[in-house]
Amino acid sequence: MELSYKFKLRAKSFLHPIRSLKALYFLHFIYPTEKWKKIVETDRKKAMDMKWNRFYRKKFPWKNPRTLNEKLTWLAAMTDTSKWTEYSDKYEVRKYIESLGLKDILTECYGVWDRAEDIDFDNLPDKFVVKCTHDCESTIIVRDKSKMDKHKVIDFLNKHLSVRYGYDSCEPHYIPIKPRVMAESLIEMDNTAEFSSETTVDHKIRCIDGKAQYDMACYDRPLGLVEGDAHTVYDLYDIHTWKPMRQYLHYPGTVYKNVPRPDNLEKMIEIAEKISQGFLQVRVDLYNVKGKIYFGEMTFFACSGMYHWFTPEFQLMIGDRIHLPEV
Repeated sequence: MELSYKFKLRAKSFLHPIRSLKALYFLHFIYPTEKWKKIVETDRKKAMDMKWNRFYRKKFPWKNPRTLNEKLTWLAAMTDTSKWTEYSDKYEVRKYIESLGLKDILTECYGVWDRAEDIDFDNLPDKFVVKCTHDCESTIIVRDKSKMDKHKVIDFLNKHLSVRYGYDSCEPHYIPIKPRVMAESLIEMDNTAEFSSETTVDHKIRCIDGKAQYDMACYDRPLGLVEGDAHTVYDLYDIHTWKPMRQYLHYPGTVYKNVPRPDNLEKMIEIAEKISQGFLQVRVDLYNVKGKIYFGEMTFFACSGMYHWFTPEFQLMIGDRIHLPEV
């Protein structure tokens, strides 16, 4: 999604009692007020300023953004993000992928519903994935439907459906997305003696100007009804040479596994770059199992521009490759 920035904010705000007196902005993110929502809707630049000041204790460098975080934030505030909204919808983006002639990389969709109570569980297979289409951290992996607690699943999904995502995290392009829930086929990991993972490796490929830059390979995600993904392993690879780039990660003590280089890596790069055409930057999430590539999602403002697991050196290196438009 990797501790989300608002939980980091929570820790920062209460490390010292004096800091808690300065928690006005912090409260906007945890308990969004109507005033804060109005700012997010009508004055993105001001909202981003408030968020940035609370997180980094300094003003946002609007005149000279340089890092990856800074340029993502600048783009979210200063450019048209209508396509971000359209393609961040986990159901609607499937139409875009199909229009590119890539229907074969889509998972099978079993249905989409406005309410969790309407999910037709009886007609779902024994294994499936169910998730909300408008947010993150709402995915449930079901590997044995007979052991599933239907009421807990419905309650979990309804909790997410009730939240208009985008206000608390200051990601305005998510706000117009209609909250729905969808079910799709489960992509299971092809574990071997050399490498195994609790969940299928998620290849998060950063593309800039239609060119793949690196792959953040995520594995061992927690299963079931889990909020957040703090236990997920985030690994970093050069997308072209498949050499680990862990020197640019901020995860002391993490035990990494060497993710095998996909046999069809070049094809995966080709697909990611095709999907990213026409966008200054976007992260394309793909799965690659037994030589078959599957589409995950498109992410334009990952972690709300608050990536904290990359080193300053990497932030600058990737940020330098993003050439912002004139406004």
